[in-house]
This record gives sequence, structure tokens and C-alpha cells, in this order.
Amino acid sequence: MLINKMKFMYNLTSQEQYIVNYILKNPSIVFDSTANELAKLTFTSSSTIVRLCKKLGTKGYPDFQLKLALEYKEEDQTKQASISYPNNSMVSGLEIIPEIYEQSFVETRKLINENSLGNIVEILAKAKRIDIYGVDLNYFVAQQASAKWNEVGVMAVAFNSANEHYLTNLTNSDTTVSFVISHTGRNKAMIEIAKKLVKNNMTVIAVTGSRDSLLARICNETILTYMKDEHFKLSKIYRMMSSLFIFDVLYMSSLKNKPEE
Repeated sequence: MLINKMKFMYNLTSQEQYIVNYILKNPSIVFDSTANELAKLTFTSSSTIVRLCKKLGTKGYPDFQLKLALEYKEEDQTKQASISYPNNSMVSGLEIIPEIYEQSFVETRKLINENSLGNIVEILAKAKRIDIYGVDLNYFVAQQASAKWNEVGVMAVAFNSANEHYLTNLTNSDTTVSFVISHTGRNKAMIEIAKKLVKNNMTVIAVTGSRDSLLARICNETILTYMKDEHFKLSKIYRMMSSLFIFDVLYMSSLKNKPEE
């Protein structure tokens, strides 16, 4: 998503970063300003604005305006929908949670690159062991995914920190696949773990909300999670359900590739 890309993109110049910060704080300015007008407001040039738009994956400033407007419209609709529920917390939960789950799954499905997913499925088909790293709620996701794979005879282990002894004495790195979960892609502990795994010639897959994050750059493959606005009260539920959806898709592929007994 364009908003998330602006929040987490790492390879911006100081001018481009200033423009991005300005837009995130004043999104409505973009809808009513030309590239030249926005350039004056940010003390840059229209060519810098257009170059930034293309770096963010849009065709130019008009395309950037349209895509940003559509994303903010979706955000507004979601927030308005959540406000319209009854004040009774139990009734509200019964109504809104299924919608949150559905939106998490639908939006995550949109983000999945099928070619990349196919590569990951092929990697898993050859793996003899799966390691999953995550902290806090992501560790819970890692435990859930590991439990499911273990139930069908695929060795899987969840970690919430680097196991130095394990990494040092690893002898089957070519048949072990490691997933590292960080929705922002900026969690320092997860980044250090990914670096150590790659250094040990492991196949490492990032599960993150930003393809432009440092974590994604380090890993061999990336699969994207749905990143709801971090200021939205229920964003943690969206992120967790998105990750669970991804691992369930991968688990299903393991069942398909596993010969019937």
C-alpha cells in the first residue's frame, strides 16, 4: 500500500523524506495541490515531487494523487464503519470481529505475489525443518504455525530470540527454512537474527508489511502482511490475522505436497 510504503521506505533522499513527512501529516494538501504548488510548500522542486512519486511506484503526480485519495477513502470508510456499531462492547465485538478477520484476509490476499509464493512453496517442499522467529504477538503466530506443521510430521520450531548455540552448531542449513516476522521490518532483534541466519547460509524469508524495509532487503524472499494504520486501535488484530492467514496458506501447501499415508 502507498501509505505504508511512504512510512517505511528506506532509500529516500533528505528532500524526499521531508516531502513524505509533510504529506503524511497533511494528506489533504495533495488532493488540492499541483506538483508545483506542493513543491513550493515543501521548499523543493516539481521535478523532485515527480521523481518521488515514481520512486513510490506510481506513474507520476496525478497517479500518486489518485492512489493516495483511494487509500484514504478506504481508511475513512473503515473508521466510519467501526464508529457505527453499538456502544455495548460485547455486541460490538460480535459484529465487528468477523469483519476485521475478513478484511485482514482479503487485503493480505491482494498483497501476495503468486510467483514469490510459488518460490516459497517450492523451498518448503524441500525443507526438513522450519524455524520461525517473532517477538510478542508474532511469537504467538510462530508457535501456532509450528504446532500445525509438527502435527503433520514437518519439524518446525518457534523462537522469540536468537539461539546462539543452535546457530553456531547448525549443520543442515541447506534443508532448513527460516521465517522472520516483523510487520514494520524495523525490529532490531529480528534484523540481527536475519543477518546471522543469512551469514550461516540459511534460506531466510521475511514476513513483513514493507518490501522496502531493511528486513526484506536482508532476506532471500519476502511475503507481505497487511499493515493497518498503527494508530488505529485494532491494528494489532489486523496484523496478527494477516500473519496467521499467510502461514495457514503455506501450511495448506505443505499438506498438498505431503504424500498420503
